[in-house]
Amino acid sequence: MAKKKKEVPVFLLNGFLESGKTSLIKEICENNPQYHDDTTLIIVCEEGEVEYEEEWISKYKINIKYIDDQEELTPLYLEELDKEYAPDRIVIEYNSFFDWDSQEFPDYMVIYQQITLINAQTFNVMFNNMKQIFQKMVEYSSLVIFNRCEGVKELSQYRRWIRAMTQQAQIAFEESNGSLTTRLDEDLPYDLSKDEIHFEEDIYPTWYVEVFDNFEKYYNKIWKFKCFVRDITEYGTIVVGYDVMTCCAQDIQFLGYEVIDESNTKVQIGDCIYIECEVTREFSKLAEEEVVMLHAKKITKLPHEKPKTLSLS
Repeated sequence: MAKKKKEVPVFLLNGFLESGKTSLIKEICENNPQYHDDTTLIIVCEEGEVEYEEEWISKYKINIKYIDDQEELTPLYLEELDKEYAPDRIVIEYNSFFDWDSQEFPDYMVIYQQITLINAQTFNVMFNNMKQIFQKMVEYSSLVIFNRCEGVKELSQYRRWIRAMTQQAQIAFEESNGSLTTRLDEDLPYDLSKDEIHFEEDIYPTWYVEVFDNFEKYYNKIWKFKCFVRDITEYGTIVVGYDVMTCCAQDIQFLGYEVIDESNTKVQIGDCIYIECEVTREFSKLAEEEVVMLHAKKITKLPHEKPKTLSLS
């Protein structure tokens, strides 16, 4: 029987050229002694202005391999690199124009983390021209980092665009001192200082993303808004929300929350309702994990209307 190969963790960093991938990889390697002494293999799929200098490679004893085409990055090639270097980990500086859907790895090479780097200075133009590529980049990322944020006033909007594409990734912004923060000083379309807050339905996508990211700020307030009943669960809860166009007409997602109805109002799927609720975070039997939940204090059934598809702005 063939001996089972040792699992090799793969750390993948993607982002467009000059988004800061090389700089971050070098920083990670420098700050982690366990990455030194020939234990780390870096596979570079595109080269920018920042380089892995021979002096740096020698100092930290890092192995580097360069490829120019995705056709080179095959499972067989990766197995050959594993035999040659026997790394404890592989870090891939990925080319975001590669076809991620067709990318394959040997079974024993497991992606431990995927990070997407975004240059905030150029994001607006690139996002509007390459939304589908950004969708692929962030879809499986656990962390999205915006860098070069100085002077960019649209960061809160950029965060909402990315959050609509992925609900699993943490979104962080690099400050001028190099530290990361997930919080922004932003002008929200409602006043958080009030105890009871009503907002119109076109504000719902913004509210949804903000609650998802910063739920603690939304505690101990009554939120009032119109929405639609999407589902009634077997656990006695209801699901409310809207379909939202996140990046283009072809990409519409349902953004909704599970609701515990303390008012005991009888509703049906498709009902248009006005809900007055509190935000909590607790275990959901439906999701089988801790999630943001709404507790409905009052539900008013409104005249029937066709649900709108909203836009994330």
